[in-house]
Amino acid sequence: MDKHISIKRTVITSYLSSMLIILISIHVVIIVVFLNWENRRIKSEINKTSLIVHKELQMVKHLDKNSAIKLINKKIAEFAITQGSQPSLHINLIYENIFFSTESNDSIHDYNKELGKFQYVLNNKNALIIKNLLLKFGDQKVYLQIYSDSDEVKNDTIALMNSLFFSSIFIIMISLGVVRKIDKIIQSPIHEITKTVKKINRHDLSERITIINQNNELGKLSIVINEMIDRLDISFKSQNKFISNASHELRTPLAVIKGYADLLNAGAKSDPVMVDRGIAEILTEVSNMENLLKKLLFLARKENKMLKNNIVPFEISSLIKELMEKQQLIDKDHNYKIIRNKISILNIDKDLILQALRELLKNSSKYTLENREISIDSFHRKKYHYIVIKDQGKGIPKENLKHVFERFYIQDESRNRQKNSFGLGLSTVKDIVELHGGNIYIESEFNKGTTITIELTKPS
Repeated sequence: MDKHISIKRTVITSYLSSMLIILISIHVVIIVVFLNWENRRIKSEINKTSLIVHKELQMVKHLDKNSAIKLINKKIAEFAITQGSQPSLHINLIYENIFFSTESNDSIHDYNKELGKFQYVLNNKNALIIKNLLLKFGDQKVYLQIYSDSDEVKNDTIALMNSLFFSSIFIIMISLGVVRKIDKIIQSPIHEITKTVKKINRHDLSERITIINQNNELGKLSIVINEMIDRLDISFKSQNKFISNASHELRTPLAVIKGYADLLNAGAKSDPVMVDRGIAEILTEVSNMENLLKKLLFLARKENKMLKNNIVPFEISSLIKELMEKQQLIDKDHNYKIIRNKISILNIDKDLILQALRELLKNSSKYTLENREISIDSFHRKKYHYIVIKDQGKGIPKENLKHVFERFYIQDESRNRQKNSFGLGLSTVKDIVELHGGNIYIESEFNKGTTITIELTKPS
């Protein structure tokens, strides 16, 4: 429960943090754009006002000093009145060292500095935009200073920031509601998955997660979990079947060994015939158990990824020739034939490939009548090398073909027990081929024979 809450809080915190960062970034951009726009607007109004002032004072050049002072004083008063409907600008004039201003309490700001250029001046913690001009009317000079009223910009900026602040709170509240709704939608199927998975154990693998939408991430996760459960179910069933079969197979040779040991211990060891027979049977049963344990060890190493492949370049034709010669010696009841044995160097583990081919030949001899032919054909085509083993045995029914490579699968359990089969042979062969990056195929026709093809990639 704590983990669930932690994840939920993490999601909400991350979402809100991202939202705040985005909102702050947007607000900064808006304020910067607004201030830039205000700056341009004020500069434009200053330029317009300077043109108006220049035009209004054109008659100064026709007046004497006293008349000019009266005119300037009158015009400044008129400008002060009209500023009520104009952008908040202030005008200062210097004529004959006399100061005129639209604001009675204003002071002059270096009126002869940076003439004709905009200046940014800090005055009582207020940022002002100032432009100084020199107007000439004949021999008369008038210094003109126009500057902005920072209170208007400041008030507009504060109003904008307040609007952005309250709108952000509104957006965050709505977003919080939305993210809670989304979290609920996401968490609901997760709870369902958790609830279903808790019901699953090795004694009951029948439960499956209900898939609502297989196209989203949770749907795909549910499919993967269901497939995993299917594999576990098959694995447990196979293991249970194998344990049942193996226990039966081990019980029989152990009983035979114990029986002969008891018989010899009871006095039969004085009979040479019984001794020889007992030893032979014991050795046979030990060999059967050794074969079973060897296959189990291979499977254990493979599934625990402990199997070390000594894969090196090896010429395959010599291996096949040697294999068929030995097979003919140990099995004189069948005719072994090599159709083709093309020279080809492959990257293989010699011992594992030899084990796989021996298993296939042994399987073929097991189900092929005496004096029938078992052949092997080894050839390459394009980038692949093929090894084809064909027999004239009893074949496999079509409905069973798809199961022959499954672990612990036994087609005819009663007959295979007698033949010391544990359903691991073809499964082991398939594992060996796949360890080499190859493929294995099987074709069979009932009562006519079986063909198994191994496909291995040739090194480039």
